[in-house]
Amino acid sequence: MHCKQIEEPWLTNVARAHENGGDTGSRGWSYKFDHEFTRRQVLRSQGTVLSAHQLTKCKKPGKYFGVVRCFRYDEVDATHGADFYQTEGIVIGKDANLKELLGLLKMFATEIAGATDYKYVPGYFPFTEPSIEIHIKHPKLGWFELGGSGIFRPEVTKALGVDEPVLAWGLGIDRMALMNLGLSDIRDLFTPEIESVRTRRGN
Repeated sequence: MHCKQIEEPWLTNVARAHENGGDTGSRGWSYKFDHEFTRRQVLRSQGTVLSAHQLTKCKKPGKYFGVVRCFRYDEVDATHGADFYQTEGIVIGKDANLKELLGLLKMFATEIAGATDYKYVPGYFPFTEPSIEIHIKHPKLGWFELGGSGIFRPEVTKALGVDEPVLAWGLGIDRMALMNLGLSDIRDLFTPEIESVRTRRGN
């Protein structure tokens, strides 16, 4: 299944960024960009596509947030599901920096997830540099990743018409709820006995 078309000039700009760097200051990856392959419709594994699409519409600095359903080929266990919800966000501005990003991650970990212990872990995502994961400590499950983040690389931002730095993150809403509600298994969020979740909150 393929989409009918991808908007221009974004498709051409992204293709050039892949092939030779285009106007991004990068050398690119030196391969032939496959336009037909790019039109394939697939289940998204992360919400970054939402942020990339938003960048094509941004005319000025700002803060943009969204909620997106994602799908992963993960083994289902206490902290993983085959699908999950992610809060996706970007902050665009000439003064946007790593310190601000770390502050935003801390806010999600402590104020929304309700974690008392958190840590930043270096990560790798091909579209951000630097890349950071935020991990939180569950009283029974121990440490697990809440989500990934970073500062978008110029190959992403310049190809989509944005010159300012862009902070970006994607954090698991289900995992934040797991921590905040005092649960020990993410599958409990989807139980038909929702009252049992409400009564266990904080226990």
